[in-house]
Amino acid sequence: MKSQASNKSAPGGKSPDVRSRQSGRTHRVWSRYSDIGLQRRVMAYAFIGMAALAAIFAFVALDAVDKSTDAILRERLNLAKTVAQSVDQTILASKSLVSLTASDLGSARPNSARPGELTGHEIAMLESLRASLAGVNAGTPPESVILFDADGRVVWETHLLAESNNTIPSPEFFDEAASPSVSASGQGYSTFSVGTDISGNSELARLGAVILPSHRLLAVAGQTDTAFGEYRLELLDSSGRVIANSSGERPNDRSRHIDVIGGLVFNRVEGVGEHSPVAGDEADVDHIVAYAPLSSVPWGIVLEQREDAALALPNSLRQRVLIIAAAGLAAGLTMAWITSRQVVLPLARLTGQAKRIAEGDLSGSIAPEGQDEVRRLAVSFETMRGRLEASQRELADWSTELEERVRERTAQLEQRDRERSVLLNKVISAQEDERKRIARDLHDQIGQTLTGLVMQIGGAEATLSDDQAAVKKQLADLGESASEAVEEVRRMMSDLRPSVLDDMGLESAVSWYTENHLEREGINVVLDLQRLKTPLSPNVEISAFRVYQEAITNVIKHSSASNVRISLAYDEDRLRGTIEDDGIGFEVSAVQPGADGGWAVGLLGMTERANLLGGSLHIDSSPGKGTTVNFEIPLEGAAHNE
Repeated sequence: MKSQASNKSAPGGKSPDVRSRQSGRTHRVWSRYSDIGLQRRVMAYAFIGMAALAAIFAFVALDAVDKSTDAILRERLNLAKTVAQSVDQTILASKSLVSLTASDLGSARPNSARPGELTGHEIAMLESLRASLAGVNAGTPPESVILFDADGRVVWETHLLAESNNTIPSPEFFDEAASPSVSASGQGYSTFSVGTDISGNSELARLGAVILPSHRLLAVAGQTDTAFGEYRLELLDSSGRVIANSSGERPNDRSRHIDVIGGLVFNRVEGVGEHSPVAGDEADVDHIVAYAPLSSVPWGIVLEQREDAALALPNSLRQRVLIIAAAGLAAGLTMAWITSRQVVLPLARLTGQAKRIAEGDLSGSIAPEGQDEVRRLAVSFETMRGRLEASQRELADWSTELEERVRERTAQLEQRDRERSVLLNKVISAQEDERKRIARDLHDQIGQTLTGLVMQIGGAEATLSDDQAAVKKQLADLGESASEAVEEVRRMMSDLRPSVLDDMGLESAVSWYTENHLEREGINVVLDLQRLKTPLSPNVEISAFRVYQEAITNVIKHSSASNVRISLAYDEDRLRGTIEDDGIGFEVSAVQPGADGGWAVGLLGMTERANLLGGSLHIDSSPGKGTTVNFEIPLEGAAHNE
């Protein structure tokens, strides 16, 4: 249940770690922002405000410019539609002329006319029709005016469609119900045909005309309005080929705009847009293209105009809007910079003075400058500086007196420390001398007495007869107890002052003590003892041995260890020792002198012995992880103890 509760998300669906990371990022961003100078912040605020105003102004103005652009595009489309209506009127007028002439032919033929031949009046009407068709087609005569009899034979025609290069259509092509119709065959141009039936005349059946629209229709239409500037018109057939253009040409090729307006041509719908030239296009600039379909035939009008000419006014307005917005932004930023400098410069100088004061330099007054709040702030700083200077002088006087007192107290403490060291050294020396004396007395008096007692008990036991077994048993037990007492006295003598230390040196003494105490307790010991080539001073030797002795005693009494590693090493000027066990360990900071009797006092004694000779001792331990005692003593430690 505890692990499940710890995995629950914090309120809001975010874990504490996520919220902590977000808070850290926010704090870093805010710290970076706080490091920005005042003038930069003022300029940033001014820039944001002016940029917002400029953006709003530019948006409104450019929106109006865009609407003006849309209006211009609609005007170009309307012009294309006007031209398309003009061409439609030409086609419808041509149809009306053919219908009127057909009506006249049906009522004007006299009874005396010979079958199969036209009268002069009928020929005159046909010639008049040809001239009239040329008039409505901007002076370009029709490709052909054809008269058919009832059997479908051509009775009369003007010429053989030389310009359009098309064949003469059949009579069905001039069906009145389908008129006007369009045709294009071979390599010829697309043409439109109009026709009608002749009623009231048994000789003549149908009248028709094939007309190739004149390019002058586009030229005349293009001259009707010059307010739009120079533009170009094209008449396209249903396949997108150019029948004629306002330049007086008949390319009969696909329009270069067909990729843009192809969908409009196919669906016979109007539209307008912008066309950017591509590689290989004969037009090298962007231009406007408008398309308007004819209503009478599946053709259409294309209007093309250079974009820089059509949109000159909107483009100029757009540039002016951007220039005005940029100029306004620059002017606003300039004013903000000038205004902020009037505030920031005095504040910067005042900040420098405050920094100088913060660094402790209170010399030199702060001149009031700036205006309004900045000037009052400078006056307040000067008042504060004066008070701080007075306080600093008082503190300096107090500090001088305090330093003198501290020096005196330090000298007293140092003297007491020296006296304590001398006293401690004498105490330790006296302790060692007393141990040596007690060990000698134990050997010379109690040891010899006990040894003699053992020998006497053995002699008394030997004089008894076999029938005194009970007495012999008591004497044997008494002799054994006396022998144990002798061994205990010898052990006490070794603990007080092992003779091996005086005879063989520190390494042998540590090895002997370890063997007689740790190994006797069943503890596995690893020794790594380096032998010094030159003898140690007595103070260093006995102090190092006592540290080993106390540490080994603590291992036996308190650690419950199974393994102990003891090392002794020398470098150029120091003796280094380590006693490491795998016992239960303890909390070093929890051990205080006197808290648990001799153990804490023993630890303190080890430390004092090392410190007294200019060395150090460190105990590293924690519950359940064993204990390590590291110490080091200068080889010239005796010099520190003089």
